[in-house]
Amino acid sequence: MSAKKIFISYSRRDTDYVKSLVDALRKQGFEVWFDNNIRTGTDWDDTIESELKKADAIVLILSKTSVASDNVKDEISYAIGLDKPVSPIKIEECDVPMRLARKQFVDFTAMGHEAGFERLVNDLKISLKEAETSVPKGTFTPPKTITGPTNAVAKGSKKILPYILGGIVTLIIFVVLILNCEEGTTEDSEGNDAEAATEITNPDWEDAVSSNSIDNYLKYMYKKGSDDEYFWAASDSINALMPNEGVVTYAEPNGAKHFVKNLFKNADGVLEYGQDDNQLPRAEDILSAIDLVDIYDVNDKQIIHGENIIAGEKVRVTAVDFPEDGSVLVSIQYPDK
Repeated sequence: MSAKKIFISYSRRDTDYVKSLVDALRKQGFEVWFDNNIRTGTDWDDTIESELKKADAIVLILSKTSVASDNVKDEISYAIGLDKPVSPIKIEECDVPMRLARKQFVDFTAMGHEAGFERLVNDLKISLKEAETSVPKGTFTPPKTITGPTNAVAKGSKKILPYILGGIVTLIIFVVLILNCEEGTTEDSEGNDAEAATEITNPDWEDAVSSNSIDNYLKYMYKKGSDDEYFWAASDSINALMPNEGVVTYAEPNGAKHFVKNLFKNADGVLEYGQDDNQLPRAEDILSAIDLVDIYDVNDKQIIHGENIIAGEKVRVTAVDFPEDGSVLVSIQYPDK
């Protein structure tokens, strides 16, 4: 049986760790590819797309920088659109985005890197329908510094750290006691006003939730931006309102388009809403139909009779394909009919 091809999705900051992981996976019989292999002058996007299509499975490195990387998110969205098995591994403490946290990941930080590697190998073999095998101890040894000097602890710092923390805690308690004494001298009415003033509300989010409409969630996402605490909750709500999958023609060979972009990131990574930049769509873009568009089944590419995307209706892009006839096809999520 030929070696199974594994694609590694990661942040550049984790390159040293990834190289050691790649070596260990290759010793287990996997054919591993990561973008360190891209030749100078080769178009990066085309190469990534080609390698993702050829991969049998994807290993996603979860770290502080990778979970914030748009490139990593694009790779995973494209892989999911291709129905590829994705195996996330967490190599340091990080805030996993909501859409990635839903996937079961191997926590190397909790299990230890050697035990985590054994679990990863067996998970890959199971997902690739190969027999589960025991991985010898000592097979994977990560670099001493996993993700660079930002996580390193200076020699001897562990001994003085408790004293520093103790001093900080004492100072905080002292400040809190002073503030409590000052607050005790104010009138009750003033205290009630201060408490009301600190209450956190988000009427925009409440309006979006109460309407539960794609358009209002889109407006909220654009208005608040991706740093907002409810941005990905709004994105997941849109996904819930688009439970169906299909393939549509985005543009004909002559360039005529059937969709315009509605919510997307432009070439500078800035979120745009309601105006098309005339660039090709990417995974996660929200599109609006210009006219009536046929929907094709994602598996056999046959027309789904009785279902269409009508003018003005929104869809979410999950993958983009370029047939030899010069057209542009997009895999989409779309609402119930």
